[in-house]
Amino acid sequence: MDERAELVRRLDSAVQVLRHGRFGLYGPVIRDRFLGGLPAAVTPTGYRVLRFIEVSSPPPPSVSDVAAALLVDRARAVRVVDRLAADGLVARVRDELDRRIRRVALTEDGRRHLRLAAARRSELLGEALSDWSGPDLEQLAAYLERLNDSVVRNLP
Repeated sequence: MDERAELVRRLDSAVQVLRHGRFGLYGPVIRDRFLGGLPAAVTPTGYRVLRFIEVSSPPPPSVSDVAAALLVDRARAVRVVDRLAADGLVARVRDELDRRIRRVALTEDGRRHLRLAAARRSELLGEALSDWSGPDLEQLAAYLERLNDSVVRNLP
């Protein structure tokens, strides 16, 4: 394996640990700490749906879009959306162009929950990076922004 391929493999491995590792930023231990700082109405799945709606809008996604994002069937997505609607975090709205389509939009309470979640995420990330210097944080932020740009540009 050449050196570049090995470096890419190391990067992929590090991202996987960050995403799926028990103590990774998005792993079960940290996820429980994250959700513990949020209102009880926000479950892991509900949070994923709220974030998906936030980044997908406008226009808000349909329930079928939510199902695709969760990798579940439409019936399961309907149950998740129903629960979020019952908690006042989302509302079903008619599509402006095709009145037959119902979309799932954030309510003001849903937006408030996402603001709380963003603050909680930043708090936990700040704890995780408490021993990093300012220049190290600046470099990490620049590299992650560059990675995101490269993914968008090269993997449409």
